Amino acid sequence: MLETFLYDDESSPEVNQVLVDARTTGSMILGALTLVAYDHLITLDNEVELMWKSRIHTTNFVYLWNRYFTLIVLICDASVMLNPYQSNAVCIRFFQSEAVTSTLILATVDFILVLRVWILYDKKRWLLYLLVPMIALEIVTMALVSHYTIASVKEYWALSWPLVGCYPHGNVPRYFAFYSVPVLVVSMVMFGMTCYKCGKTLLTHGRAQMPIYNLFLRDGVFWFVAIFMTFIPEVVIWARARQSLAELLIAPGLAVTSIIGSRVLMNIKALRPPKAPPATTVTSETRLNIGTTIELDTIDYPSRIPLATVGTVWLGSSRSIDIG
Repeated sequence: MLETFLYDDESSPEVNQVLVDARTTGSMILGALTLVAYDHLITLDNEVELMWKSRIHTTNFVYLWNRYFTLIVLICDASVMLNPYQSNAVCIRFFQSEAVTSTLILATVDFILVLRVWILYDKKRWLLYLLVPMIALEIVTMALVSHYTIASVKEYWALSWPLVGCYPHGNVPRYFAFYSVPVLVVSMVMFGMTCYKCGKTLLTHGRAQMPIYNLFLRDGVFWFVAIFMTFIPEVVIWARARQSLAELLIAPGLAVTSIIGSRVLMNIKALRPPKAPPATTVTSETRLNIGTTIELDTIDYPSRIPLATVGTVWLGSSRSIDIG
């Protein structure tokens, strides 16, 4: 009995299809919001211990921004997309704000990924000259694509209940598919650099001796798989699917990337520097792995120092090494 709620063309197949797509999109938005809220709950203890009680560093600020800004954005998105249409002006403002906030979230998570790689490559300055412009280009590209896409869509479906949210009435430019391409490119580059560094180290020294490299490789693989499983379908939908499905995977994509970014930062913070034990004499038959901390702001990460001569070593420290 949908026809009692709609306007003149309520019986058209196109209207019914928009209604079905609106329900599907609304379910995906609710699912994304629920996923983020659930992840907050199950990691709250670790968050309090690692982020609220620890010494404040860049890691903490980036984590809290990523974590809570994403939650606020998804709540705001749900408040619009799960309520009836109001006007074209409201829809345009909503998509403009969504474009800005989505770009900020994705750029934040990619910034976390860049920090991981920078740390992994011993904080080489030349690497920043490569990675920072790449992130800046990503942001500019996403901003331009979203701006011109939104500017080209002036009309939205003006239907009453049960249609909720804002859905373009007309064609969304197919070049909107390029919005997610920079995210995929950055992810591929970071994943390749992570695999090269971690794989080379693990093949040389073994997984058992390099737990931190093993952790970074595991996180990198999980990140790569999750990003591609989310954003490749998004590109396909924007390039080939119905216009009314344009919002289908935006909220899930933001939820997945934000959760991964938060988990990676918590893993980094969990690798705190241990208290330095008494000095140990190392013989030529002994080889030690000295794991340094992974605190983003202070100490270099990570180095393996094989000791082939007699010397005095402060285990767990990257600063007190005296080889005789």
